[in-house]
Amino acid sequence: MPVSNTTPIIYLVKIKRLNLLEHIYRRVYVCSAVWQDIIHLQTRGLLSPDEIFSISRAHQKWIILQDPKEKESTELKDSLIDRGLGLGEAHSIALAKELKTIFLANDRQAIEVAKEYGIETRWFTEILHDALKASHMKSAEEYVQILDACIKKGLYVSKRQRERAIRQAFSIS
Repeated sequence: MPVSNTTPIIYLVKIKRLNLLEHIYRRVYVCSAVWQDIIHLQTRGLLSPDEIFSISRAHQKWIILQDPKEKESTELKDSLIDRGLGLGEAHSIALAKELKTIFLANDRQAIEVAKEYGIETRWFTEILHDALKASHMKSAEEYVQILDACIKKGLYVSKRQRERAIRQAFSIS
C-alpha cells in the first residue's frame, strides 16, 4: 500500500480513472496535508463536484487517511519542510518511510529526496506502467491515451520523459 502525493490522485480523477490506483495497489495512504491540498483545489474551483465526490467515495473505500506518527518520522517531516519541500511532500515522504512503502508523486525534488532516504518511488508515468503490467490497461496505446489525457489536463511530463515512458509501455505490452 503506497503513500500518494496529490498529483496522482488529482490527474487520475480528472480523467475519470482514479480507480487505477485501487486496482494496482488495493489501498493507498494519503496524509492530512495532501487531503488539505485536495480541499484547497476544490475551494479554488479547480476540482469539480463530481471529482470531489469520486475522491470522497474512494476515501470511504480504499484511500486511507494517515499521518506520520513516530518521533523519527515527525523529525524527518520537519527537516524536509526546512529543506523547502511543501507540506504534502514532506508529510508523504515521512509517512512512506515510516510505513516502509512506496511514494507516488510527480515532483522531481520530492522523488529525489525520497530516494535519499531509501524510499522506493513511482513517477506518475511509472504508476501507469504498473497498471499496464497488472493488465489494468489493455495496451500500450491505452497507456498513451491515458498519459496524454492527463497531460492535456495540466500534468507536467517533459517531452523526453513522455517518449521514454511510451517506449517502456510498448516494451511492457
